[in-house]
Amino acid sequence: MKYIWQQLIKLYLQIGFIFYYKKIGVIGKENIPKDKAVLFVANHQNSLIDPLLIATTCNRNSYYITRAQAFKNSIVKVLLSSINMLPIYRIRDGFETLPKNNEVFQQCFNILENNKAILIFPEGNHNLQRRIRVISKGFTRIVFGTLEKYPKIEIDIIPIGLNYSDPNAYASKVNIYYGKAISANEYWEKFDKNESVNELKNEVNKQLKLLTTHIEDSKNHDEIVKFFKKDDFLYPAIVNKKLKNLNSLTPLKSTLKKSFNPLHLVVKINSFFPLLIWKYVKSKINEIEFTATFKFVIGITAFPIFYLLQSIAVGYIFNSTIGFYYFIFSLLSVYILTKTK
Repeated sequence: MKYIWQQLIKLYLQIGFIFYYKKIGVIGKENIPKDKAVLFVANHQNSLIDPLLIATTCNRNSYYITRAQAFKNSIVKVLLSSINMLPIYRIRDGFETLPKNNEVFQQCFNILENNKAILIFPEGNHNLQRRIRVISKGFTRIVFGTLEKYPKIEIDIIPIGLNYSDPNAYASKVNIYYGKAISANEYWEKFDKNESVNELKNEVNKQLKLLTTHIEDSKNHDEIVKFFKKDDFLYPAIVNKKLKNLNSLTPLKSTLKKSFNPLHLVVKINSFFPLLIWKYVKSKINEIEFTATFKFVIGITAFPIFYLLQSIAVGYIFNSTIGFYYFIFSLLSVYILTKTK
């Protein structure tokens, strides 16, 4: 029953992303092992959107390491647990909560021992800057702890690069790169424990920098971004190569002017009430990294619900056939806008 529930959630999210992103590209999916223990490690730029995109484009039914703060609400806790999310506690959650991580790590050891998959974001936090931040050693504790407890198991680490044309924008594009497997066993057997940790961290850091845009100069990040078009960031190998010769590049001129799209106006009028909800929620967002998450969640909940209610009203006033066609028109207009915006 839990598996069916998870597959239904996955299908709903996949449909939602079709209406939210103009294009989703998946590269390197063949690098994912089908029947062995896997630890996915990904860059973390876009809050909850990151794990949702991986969950809906990956061929493994994974467990997800999530910050414990998300589990505070009891109802949310039940929902997150039902889709294989595991809480991880950080110092900011209070020193007294840190011992709870031991239980979570034990769960992770058992998950990998059963040749299942886990996703973790080794940077430990999210940030909209296009760069790989300092990687923590938490993921090494998971793989090496598993190997210490179950020395015969083989564990592959799959690095993932999430690359957005515009992380917070509706109808933007994203490319997801699944890198080649890194054998955790080779690092566990080759060095002593401390050296193993450092060597594996360095290798994961190196691979993540190849799979996503990495702007080393964080202080001048916003100025450096101006040298590229937004769609350029979908192709990290090309961008990273150009970043090495930044002095030879010229900042691009701003092109903010857009032609009038009558369909955009039609969708805005037809979506008056859910857009009001989004406007209210947007004013309450404290971290900009959560913008796309809330925008997407409202998009897959409030919008279809109001379209359905409006269709029922239209059907009541006229007839059920007109109400049905109105509902199809509402969905189709958003789909076309998403793909042509």
